[in-house]
Amino acid sequence: MTNEGLRRTPLYEVAVAEGGRMAPFGGWEMPVQFEGIRSEHWAVRREVGLFDISHMGRIAISGAGGLAFLDSLLPARVRELTIGQMLYSPLCNEQGGCVDDLVVYRLADQEYLLVVNASRKPVDWQWITARAAGWSDVQIEDLSDEQGMVAVQGPQAAALVESLTGSASAALGYYRCAEMEIAGIPALLSRNGYTGEDGFEIMCPANQVAALWAKLRAAGARPCGLGARDTLRLEMGFCLYGSELNEQTTPLEAGLAWTLDLEKEANFVGAEALRAQRTAGGYRRLRGFRMLERGIPRPDYPVFDQRGEQVGVVTSGTHSPVLGEGIGLAYLQRGAQKIGTEVYIGMKSKRQPAVVVKLPFVPSAPKKD
Repeated sequence: MTNEGLRRTPLYEVAVAEGGRMAPFGGWEMPVQFEGIRSEHWAVRREVGLFDISHMGRIAISGAGGLAFLDSLLPARVRELTIGQMLYSPLCNEQGGCVDDLVVYRLADQEYLLVVNASRKPVDWQWITARAAGWSDVQIEDLSDEQGMVAVQGPQAAALVESLTGSASAALGYYRCAEMEIAGIPALLSRNGYTGEDGFEIMCPANQVAALWAKLRAAGARPCGLGARDTLRLEMGFCLYGSELNEQTTPLEAGLAWTLDLEKEANFVGAEALRAQRTAGGYRRLRGFRMLERGIPRPDYPVFDQRGEQVGVVTSGTHSPVLGEGIGLAYLQRGAQKIGTEVYIGMKSKRQPAVVVKLPFVPSAPKKD
């Protein structure tokens, strides 16, 4: 596969110099691994890993009408956000399907930031700006190219970041953000991540992100690629856009009902469809499963019940380094969704037994307030 036409983050040269194996991802040329996926996975679970996530999109929403606009755009509890607080939300279409999933930051009284998936940023930008056309008191700005972004994840992340910020980062609660200097570099620090471990995501000017990376590396963070990021998120049962989420899949199906405020007054996009689906019930649901025999499930593998009837399809699968066995996510029909249900994964010429389990697959360890 040619890499011609792929975009590169401000950390591309750094990743290559560190031995990163580069590959296409969401229109970008990104490091899939450095030392190896397994060792990087364990670095995050036991120590601290460092990821380049500069490819993520960053869209600023500001103005007197910003809150009302976001409240009408998103199904989440945007009005409950205090300054310095964040929330995770789907971005839905009129049918309730997921245009994307994103994180909302409230930076000031009339300032918000949306961090969106890299592959969906052009779609999101068009979607959001089209719906803001009638809002004269809302300003929208694409900050993606102005900023770099890294993630510092693992049980040693807090101590590492505190060594570069002083006590300011130690007071930061889960899903909270604050502007501060990190080793003299102006940055927006947030306590969140995509690995299930304690950690931070950091945005700073694009022309200073390489210096930030160097400071974090010198403090002990190990470089990690997208391969480990995927196995880490899968052990948590986190959704990945394009795998578990797409424009035909609703947050209710994806197990994201906890992100929704279907009773709020704002007539948000997708409200009618989501309320109707919730009332009707009986829809497919995303579930986790563990293989009972040796085998690694892959996307699009069929899932069968004990009678041999297909009851679902695998969306993501891997070999869990922590559990030492195959795990996966699948959309399952009613009757196969209950925890403890035995199912069979169609793997080429064989149907391998698996069991539906409660998520996450391994305990999560982020800092909670």
